[in-house]
Amino acid sequence: MSLEIKNLKLWKVFNSRLEPTVAASINGNTSKAPSGASTGSHEAEAFVPESLRKLEKELKEKFEGKKLKQEEFDKELERFDGTKKFSKIGSASIALSQAFKKAEGFKKSNVFPYPVSNIVGGGEHGGKTSIQEFLVIPTNAERFPEAVETNASIYREFKERYSSKMMGKNDEGALVTRMDDEEVIKKLNKVAKEHNAKIGLDIAANELWDGQKYEYKSLNMDIKPKDQLKFVKKLVEEYDLFYVEDPFHEDDFRSFQLLRRETDCLVVGDDLFVTDKARLSRGIENGSGNSIIIKPNQAGTVSKTKQTFDKAEKNGFKPIISHRSGETCDPFISYLALGWGAPMLKVGIADIRIAKLNPLIKEWKKLEEEGKNPRMAEL
Repeated sequence: MSLEIKNLKLWKVFNSRLEPTVAASINGNTSKAPSGASTGSHEAEAFVPESLRKLEKELKEKFEGKKLKQEEFDKELERFDGTKKFSKIGSASIALSQAFKKAEGFKKSNVFPYPVSNIVGGGEHGGKTSIQEFLVIPTNAERFPEAVETNASIYREFKERYSSKMMGKNDEGALVTRMDDEEVIKKLNKVAKEHNAKIGLDIAANELWDGQKYEYKSLNMDIKPKDQLKFVKKLVEEYDLFYVEDPFHEDDFRSFQLLRRETDCLVVGDDLFVTDKARLSRGIENGSGNSIIIKPNQAGTVSKTKQTFDKAEKNGFKPIISHRSGETCDPFISYLALGWGAPMLKVGIADIRIAKLNPLIKEWKKLEEEGKNPRMAEL
């Protein structure tokens, strides 16, 4: 069904790092574009165009009064920009595409994603550890509110139990500690097990890779590619990791393949795939991993994001919808995850990250009250 675009607006706002970003409104439905600190070189560009007022005028002339479907609107945005990575209109692309989706409406579903929460942080997101994110996944939770409470309890308990080693929080609301990487993994795993949850890592290996080796400054280690595989495999086996994201740099499809063959955990590509259908197709063909991070702003439009999401599902890759480090309070990806039936939603647990979780708690309660039997997705 087509949507008539009656009103289109663009303006500058700020994200959680107080960096400028773009907000867009279509027919009164507003969405805001996030940005990442740890980014892949193949993803769509995220920036505020030099003259938003001029861009808004051009887009109003192009779109207002037209009736379009999401795919048609997004394709017209691509044509208007004229580059492969939205190098002309930057963050305006995803802000507008998401605003169109909000105006069009989300599909209703009673299948909820498991929240993946960043408890301890480091790397490019700020912190002592070289590994970027130490995650928990409440794999045994039977209700979404229970799943969020489990992750919140782990966050609070870890913070209190090791309070003498805390140094504050990073820009994702994750805890920053004086512990090294392996000490964090060991202690977080202990707390998570007490709550019947699993742990995972976002190694963000792109940020450790210097072109020849991986540099773990926090551990005083330089690791060659073949030894990186051994190191990651050791962590998976020793700590029973459920999830490992970006264990190798963005073009090392072969190592992703080997880790997938040699372990039973989720081997997740973020910088490897950057929500790009063509790169995912290569990963599927090579058996490089078994899961993909889905970030709409990496693709630049909702339609391109959906194409990659569907490709993953069809080929047995788990699609995990994710926030960015430079977030806003826009809950768009939460409703997207619910509408598309994503098995997991990676959105942190503290500070403004809760803005992504509270709306889904409300949706779960609403469905329960209506007798529609909400349930958790299959992992």
